[in-house]
Amino acid sequence: MAIGSVVLAVALLILGLMRIDVAQVRSRDSLRLSSASRALSTDPALLAGGGWTSLRGERLNATEAREDQVALERAANHVQVGVYVNSTYDLELNIPSYSSSGYVWLRWDEPLQRYLEAQNTSIDRRFTLLNGLLSDADPVLRPLVDRPVRLADGSFYQLFNYIGRFYIDKASFRHFPFMTVSLPLVLEVDDVDGALDYTSLRLEPDLQNSGMGLYAGIIGWLNRGWSIAEYRHHYATNFGLGGAENDYSQVVFDISFGISAWAAFWRLLLPLAVLMVMVLLVFKVRPDEQDARASIPVTVLLTLVFLQQTYRAELPQLPFLTFLDQVYVVAYVVTLMAFVLVIWIGRRYSDMEAMPDGDGKEILQQRLHRLDDIWPLAMVLISGLSIWLCWVNLPPGG
Repeated sequence: MAIGSVVLAVALLILGLMRIDVAQVRSRDSLRLSSASRALSTDPALLAGGGWTSLRGERLNATEAREDQVALERAANHVQVGVYVNSTYDLELNIPSYSSSGYVWLRWDEPLQRYLEAQNTSIDRRFTLLNGLLSDADPVLRPLVDRPVRLADGSFYQLFNYIGRFYIDKASFRHFPFMTVSLPLVLEVDDVDGALDYTSLRLEPDLQNSGMGLYAGIIGWLNRGWSIAEYRHHYATNFGLGGAENDYSQVVFDISFGISAWAAFWRLLLPLAVLMVMVLLVFKVRPDEQDARASIPVTVLLTLVFLQQTYRAELPQLPFLTFLDQVYVVAYVVTLMAFVLVIWIGRRYSDMEAMPDGDGKEILQQRLHRLDDIWPLAMVLISGLSIWLCWVNLPPGG
């Protein structure tokens, strides 16, 4: 009767959650990787194992790539964009955001310079760091010299520095604690009159000179390399100017960092493994010490709740379970089953004491001893298989 009541309560809980669950509305804005050249500073084979990629949005198919290449050649204005990150620090997953400082340089041709002069503005006022957040340092481009330099080939060049806090849009939270996070710096034209859209102005990454400096690492994280690429940013609006929805060229420079698997195991999984060993060994306690047997699963359950709340404080509010969350679900189920089995076996031992000596009592005692022996191995196999299924069913890249 008690088990049936628990099953009924779980079924009602699942039905209730399904009725009140909130469906997510997807944004109509989108990113598409352009046909322009891009750089990836790490061996792609090192990233393929966990399915991680620093690329965003959808790739162009072969036909779209050819059309985009033609549009790139026909664009009236081209701006070469280079990024060199000096430092990254203060990474916070629960926001998620990070702080960074470095240099950005732009190189453009005379037609764009004439447009800027006609508008009585400078190029740094026409570009924005799109993922900048409000902080003590305003994340804007600050020119190192007042006016751009005209180079020997007739193009214009200007160097800027930046410092600020930036939003993180890509992280494999589903794989936590074996996760990878991308720290992006997103540069896009700040168009005010519709004259610098995707067909008119294209940003071309400076693949050779972009990169990261000596202090661009973060203590506790492993650097997985950097990348820079141009994207086509589609806005689901025309900003009130009339006509079709707008597309703009966007350059994303990002550095990928991953957590050491060994460090994650020792810090987060080893304490959990020790608790599970305690649960598995609960039936090795003498059967006549029923109070000691019953207290172990209860103590483990309270410790599990404390440990889970500790690591969840590092993460944002997520609408899904991370891999470690799923491991804890398995641990909760194993602990609950151990507690139920302890109570059930305790009742059987109590009934056995009231039985007269004979074959029936001896058979029951042998069955209970056999259950004590089988439980640890059975739970290791079942929980191990469950955790393996949780891992292999994670979506690639997270």
